[in-house]
Amino acid sequence: MEFNSIGYFQFDNLIQTRTPFLLVILDQVDLSDWYKSVTKMHLDNISLHCQIENVLESVQSKNLPPHFAVVVLDRDEKSSPQVVAQLESAGFINSFFVKGGLNGLLSERQP
Repeated sequence: MEFNSIGYFQFDNLIQTRTPFLLVILDQVDLSDWYKSVTKMHLDNISLHCQIENVLESVQSKNLPPHFAVVVLDRDEKSSPQVVAQLESAGFINSFFVKGGLNGLLSERQP
């Protein structure tokens, strides 16, 4: 399922360009100090913090069309690929996870 992953560049580009998508955040990942101003407001608006066992129900409650992009971010990519598979099985055909999770973003991010 490597084709369903995105790295730091793609993730940051989605945030910086304020692209509409749903960011599902697991593992109490905190990105609050990464972005400022309007970009931070966009991140706050698209973020959905939830537990792994409630992801599908939480995403479905948003009444999104099946083609709407959903990106799953966890701490270390242990849970996110399975969550993406679950979302795809439920019909969310544009689901991705962040490669390496937050740890992967931190290793790719330039200071």
